[in-house]
Amino acid sequence: MTTEIQILRTSDISLPNEVFNLHEDNKHGDLKLSAASLTVSEKSYEASVVVLDFICKSAVKNMPEYAFWLLLGNSAWQPNTRLVRYLGLWGGLKSRGIEMPQGTRSVERIVERDGKLRFFGAVCLSDFSDRKSIEVLLTERCSYIAILPKDFDIECVLDLGWCGGLSEDQTLCAYVGERKGLLIMRVGEFDDPDNGFVSVGEQGVLNDLLN
Repeated sequence: MTTEIQILRTSDISLPNEVFNLHEDNKHGDLKLSAASLTVSEKSYEASVVVLDFICKSAVKNMPEYAFWLLLGNSAWQPNTRLVRYLGLWGGLKSRGIEMPQGTRSVERIVERDGKLRFFGAVCLSDFSDRKSIEVLLTERCSYIAILPKDFDIECVLDLGWCGGLSEDQTLCAYVGERKGLLIMRVGEFDDPDNGFVSVGEQGVLNDLLN
């Protein structure tokens, strides 16, 4: 049986649309980015595999000058203990039984505030539709796939940090979009009819991905 992927687009996420809307109290007047949602009308792990595999194959074919990054971070502040510092982001994920995909490069950043810690990291992947990448995206709220030009400075993204929600992460969206990149995140909760991913960036770059 073939799974049909439904694709919806909007040219400006700051205006009301059927793809993705910014929260009213979070809008940035200068944030003029486009978005595309790719969803299927079924709630299953395999459905997510189908959608992400489609995005990955399209990116490999249409965007050869781009690199693929899995962005991960702590969704909540962590206690500033010796063990937390020792484990860091990757060790903390491993201690919870989460297997990370094998990447060609990985970077990590620690942020300290009010006696608490948060970790942000990125792994450069050759294929982001493998099982481990999908499992991380499905289980970790504070995660994105980023399709970025190969000369993009990933360290700057780690300095910005993120929360895992596009409305809350408008600074990250704008930074990536202005530099011809795309951010991709999972959409669809347990009670939503559709399951899939949404991609945000400049309209021309989105067109490159989906053409």
